[in-house]
Amino acid sequence: MEGKFDVYKKWGWSDEEIWKAFRKFPGVLEPSKEKITAIMDFLVNEMGFESLIIANHPSIVSRSLEKLIVPRALFARELLSKGLIKDLRFSVVFGTSEKVFVQRFVNKYKDKAPELLKLYEEKLEFAVRGEYKSNRASCRT
Repeated sequence: MEGKFDVYKKWGWSDEEIWKAFRKFPGVLEPSKEKITAIMDFLVNEMGFESLIIANHPSIVSRSLEKLIVPRALFARELLSKGLIKDLRFSVVFGTSEKVFVQRFVNKYKDKAPELLKLYEEKLEFAVRGEYKSNRASCRT
C-alpha cells in the first residue's frame, strides 16, 4: 500500500488528498502501481487533465484504460474539436454506463454528425491496439 501512496504523490496528491480519495472510493488503492501510473499518465500527460480531478473521481482507477478511458476520452476530444460540446464533465464522460455514454454523446449528435458512431467504434479499436495520439483536452468536474 505504501508504494501506491508514492505513486499518487508523484502525481501531486497530498496525504490528505489520498485519504479523501480513499474515503470516497476505498478501491483507489487496489489497482497495481503500474495500472495507476498508466491511467494517470494518459489522463494527465496525454489528455491534459489536472491530476486532482482524478483525486475527486477516484473510481476511475478501477476502470479499464483500454476499453473505457482511452476510447471515451478520445471520442469526447473529437466532440470538442467539432464544436458539438463546449466542455466535458469528468464524471459524465468516465462515470456513466456504456449505454448512458452512447445516448449522451454518440446518439445525441448522430444527426449533426452521422459519422460519430463509426468514429466511436474506431476509437475503441485504436485504444485496444494502443494507437492513440497525444493532444490536450480540458475538462471540468
